[in-house]
Amino acid sequence: MAVVIAALDTTAAARPVLETALRLGARTGAAVEAVHVLDGDTETPRALAARAGVVLRTLEDPPGPALATAISAQGTAAGVIGARSTPGGRRPVGHSAEYVVSHATKPVIVVAPEADTQRGLQRVLVPLEGDLSSSRPVLEHLHALVGAQAELVVLHVFTATTLPAMLDRGRDLEIIGKEFLARHLPHATRIVFRPGPTARRVLEVAAEERVDLVVLSWGQDVAGGRARVVREVLGSCALPVLLLPVGGPPAPAGPNRAVRP
Repeated sequence: MAVVIAALDTTAAARPVLETALRLGARTGAAVEAVHVLDGDTETPRALAARAGVVLRTLEDPPGPALATAISAQGTAAGVIGARSTPGGRRPVGHSAEYVVSHATKPVIVVAPEADTQRGLQRVLVPLEGDLSSSRPVLEHLHALVGAQAELVVLHVFTATTLPAMLDRGRDLEIIGKEFLARHLPHATRIVFRPGPTARRVLEVAAEERVDLVVLSWGQDVAGGRARVVREVLGSCALPVLLLPVGGPPAPAGPNRAVRP
C-alpha cells in the first residue's frame, strides 16, 4: 500500500499538516505515517499522531535531508509539510521545507499554519502555462494523487510570450478549452483562461472557485522563473499547495539516518 508522509514539528503548522495528510490518504486509499525530526521535543508530534491513530517515526538531523529522503522513499505517494512556523511569517517556506520541496522526488503538499483543512480536497485548481499539450505529465501525476472523484478546475495563464492573437475572441478560447479537456483531462469540471501575471491569477481564481487545493508543477530549480511563481503563491495562499516535481534534480544522496519507531 502507498504511504503519505506527514512531517510533524512543534509549530502551529503540525495540526493542519496531519489533517491534510489524513484527507489525502482517505481520498487515495493510502496509509498515513507521521515523521518527526528529533529536536528535543516530541510531545506535540506524539500527541497529534496518537490522537489520529497514526504511527510516528522519528528521524535524526539535519531536518531537510532527512525529510526529503523519507518522502522520496519507495512506496511513498506524497509528503505533506508545513510552510512556516507562524501565520503570516516572512518567508513563504522555512529553510527545511525549501530543501524538501527542492530535492524530494515525490509530490509534496505545503500547508500554511492558517490553512483551513476542514474543507477536504474535493475541489482542485490546476494552473497551466505555455503550451497546453506539454501539460500531460502534470495531469497524469495529478490524477493518481487526488482521485477520480475530485473536481478539477484548470487555469491556463497566458504570459506575454504565449498570449494568442485571438484572446479577445471568447468563442475561440472556448473551443480551445473544450478540445484540450476532451483530449487530456475529460473529467475536469472546466477550464478558465486568464492573462498573467501568473501568481496573482492563481490566487484570484482559487478564491473565485472556492478550491481546496492548488497544484503547481515546477522543475525544482529555486533560481528559475517558475520558482518565483511557487514562492509568491506559497507566501500568499492560505490553501494547501501541491508541488509536483517535473524533471527536477535527483533526491539528495546519502541514507536516511537512524529511524526510530
